[in-house]
Amino acid sequence: MAGTNTANKRLDQRRVAPEGLFRQPRLYLVGEAPGAEEAEQGRPFVGPAGCALRKLLGQAGIDLRQLRLANAIPFRPIEHTEKSALRNRAPTIEEINHYGAAVLTDIRRSKPRVVVALGSTAARLFSASRSIRASRKAKLQFDGRPLQITFHPAYVRRFGGANGDAWRKMVADLRRAWKVSAMYSNGARSRQHSPEGSKAV
Repeated sequence: MAGTNTANKRLDQRRVAPEGLFRQPRLYLVGEAPGAEEAEQGRPFVGPAGCALRKLLGQAGIDLRQLRLANAIPFRPIEHTEKSALRNRAPTIEEINHYGAAVLTDIRRSKPRVVVALGSTAARLFSASRSIRASRKAKLQFDGRPLQITFHPAYVRRFGGANGDAWRKMVADLRRAWKVSAMYSNGARSRQHSPEGSKAV
């Protein structure tokens, strides 16, 4: 990540690098972009969405020590309000294509068993063009590894929270990815798991 540079004034200059188990994590979770809390602490998923994500992971029975967390881009996208206050914005496709390359490199180096894209921005990083609801059940791959696309924790938190349908579906998606990761060793496909119809993304 140290090689990534930015002169984009619409990005917070403070870098938020991936965090967690580097060598062969069971799941590599990729979110959208850092928010204010993430930029301040230099860590991914430490704000409200991060708190929701940890609750979702807990409900899915996932060991947090076996994860690596990152954002689709390592910088917080910002814009000014009419009163000159800073607020978050969604990253542009150009920013995802440019700055997301470092995240893809980190994924390849860490060799996770399963990659999980959280939300539409992360899905775009892997060139997934369909809606999240359509992509959730698709058998996808990135660099020869299973790719699970699901909702972003901020979305399920906003629309219904722990009592909502999206929350329950996201828990199911995370549980499914965790189960698939048990069928892989060092990123290699086991004989027990050989899905047909998978496509590279």
